[in-house]
Amino acid sequence: MSPQVVIGPKILFAAAWLLIGLLAATQAQAACTKVEPGWLWNYDGAINEKYRVRMTLVFGAGEIGGVYFYASQLRDLRLRGRIEQGSKLLLEELDSAGKVTGRIEAQFVTRDPKGRYGDSELACEVIVGTWSKPDGTGRMPLYLSMEGGTSGALTHRYAAIGVRDDEIVHRGAQKFWRAVRSDDRAAVAASVRYPIRVMLDGKPVRLKGAEELLARYEAIFTPAYREAIAKGLPRNMFVRDQGAMLGSGEVWFGADGRVIALSNF
Repeated sequence: MSPQVVIGPKILFAAAWLLIGLLAATQAQAACTKVEPGWLWNYDGAINEKYRVRMTLVFGAGEIGGVYFYASQLRDLRLRGRIEQGSKLLLEELDSAGKVTGRIEAQFVTRDPKGRYGDSELACEVIVGTWSKPDGTGRMPLYLSMEGGTSGALTHRYAAIGVRDDEIVHRGAQKFWRAVRSDDRAAVAASVRYPIRVMLDGKPVRLKGAEELLARYEAIFTPAYREAIAKGLPRNMFVRDQGAMLGSGEVWFGADGRVIALSNF
């Protein structure tokens, strides 16, 4: 007869907590299973909590392509990589010659450590990890959250508004954005396509030209509105058939890079 094994309550309690811990560890890593080669997904966040960045990823079958840029530079850096085990994101940063200039090792997490998504269980919405030099030195923490997605290609993202050269939109958007930040009112007015509607005293007003906008400049571009514009990133923007959107929709740009809508309400 085999000897009886008696398992005490303390051992059962410890085993139960071990099982819970293993389950929690499993759930901490999300399962990002996107395969959407015709879609661009923008992520906003920061490296080392002080270098603001925007990343665009294209989820292919077995591989990831993309670009990202620093808000201080507004210049794309190419990315290539893959997802391992449904959650681990490995990306290489490449220069124009294809040389690796940086590495990103990250995870798609099920819970947002910054609480933007509350208690919602996530899949591809939040990326947490590190950026490092190619040799693994200079590690800095990285956090990104999904800003939105649109159909298109990395080299032709504004096709929905009839744009063949994306840099036309980027140049126009950056000219306007910089003019607002530096209070160059003439350059702001010159960046707008007229006529344009704005809100004044709670009512829509149609402006026929630059002189009318300049006469009402301070009423339109209030400190709060200028701050909201400054927080936007005038590159690799969300786009739909109406135009390309700066920030949360404070400004919209047309195919020629000029402002077609000012949401100053």
